[in-house]
Amino acid sequence: MKRDKMYEDLPFTSDFSVEDWNALVKLKLGKYFSDETVLENNKEVLRTEIINFIVLFTKPEYFKLFEWTFNLYKDCINLDKQRIIKVLTESFNGISNTDMKWMTNVLTQPDEKEFSERDKINYYFKIIDETLEGVFKPRFKLLDKLVNYKLYGNTRDNSGFDFGKLIRDFPDQVKSDTVLFLEDPFFSISTNQWRNIAAHKSFTINKKDIVVDYGRKNIQSLALSYNDFYKIVHWTQDIYRVIRFGQVLTELNYIEEIVTELGGTENMNIRFESSLLHIIHNMQIVGFEFVSNEELNDIFCLNVKGNNKHDVKSSLIHASECLDRLSCAIYDDKFVKDNFKKTRISIVDDNRNALASATISIDVALKKVKGELTLDQYLDKMEFEIKATSNEAF
Repeated sequence: MKRDKMYEDLPFTSDFSVEDWNALVKLKLGKYFSDETVLENNKEVLRTEIINFIVLFTKPEYFKLFEWTFNLYKDCINLDKQRIIKVLTESFNGISNTDMKWMTNVLTQPDEKEFSERDKINYYFKIIDETLEGVFKPRFKLLDKLVNYKLYGNTRDNSGFDFGKLIRDFPDQVKSDTVLFLEDPFFSISTNQWRNIAAHKSFTINKKDIVVDYGRKNIQSLALSYNDFYKIVHWTQDIYRVIRFGQVLTELNYIEEIVTELGGTENMNIRFESSLLHIIHNMQIVGFEFVSNEELNDIFCLNVKGNNKHDVKSSLIHASECLDRLSCAIYDDKFVKDNFKKTRISIVDDNRNALASATISIDVALKKVKGELTLDQYLDKMEFEIKATSNEAF
């Protein structure tokens, strides 16, 4: 998938204002935050994350599992906040890497519409493997630690556990609450066996069905329809969405403590595209429609259509507020930070012609974020350009 295609798929509407989004976030997610200030400080991230909440909310069994997961973390923190913050911190970089892997999967996925049905099924088996092994299992390991802490008072070292042992040894006391994590809801095949089927290609694609072979010693076979197979694919996506969302809300509640334990934000590894996703989504919420990204030598440029309620100059001033966040997003990704020295936001028309732009040095933006420059000093160093014929309303 082209990077821009992912951002183009973000919903854009002028009917739902930023105030509406903030009210929705507070209404639906407020109860998961112990401090309203923390909710307020994270509202830009939550305006993106609430889309995941809405998906879960429409599926009662998965929403129930999300709330159970979130409440487990909350109960553990109430038992010993300092100890659990340390556990969250020790797991933080590994857990963050799952989001990076997920983003890589999204960016590298091919256009499945060009596939035959057989090739598409092969491709989705690969997605099952990458989802369960690459992003679900690391988060499930953290869940396993905290379940054991709540039940037995210890966070067992499961770093050497393979997927099968994690699932088999998961405490019996909570299996009924977490069965969707442990096995599929259609055929009751364990989660690790679905990973094995996908990873070891233990399947045969026939014209009318798919036969999968699974098991440790006594190999079993199951024939499932194409429709049932896609239900399995959706189940793997849903359980990952559940376990991730419970952990994201927990970590946001205690992100200051986690960052302190980590030794500062410099020791956090954040993928640029993930940060850019939040930036673009929030730009669209306030009326700027995403058009494209451009890499202009050492300048990273974000192209948007202007807010139709304002003229070009007013739109540019408003849009330029994103440049400090855009600069931080580049600086925070060690694979990207050396590629660019400046960031730019351009207002374009329906034909993608630039009407106006604002450009800032990344170093200057970082100084502003760190409080080393006043807003006036920061704006004095920003380069504004407005085309002579573009000072009209959109």
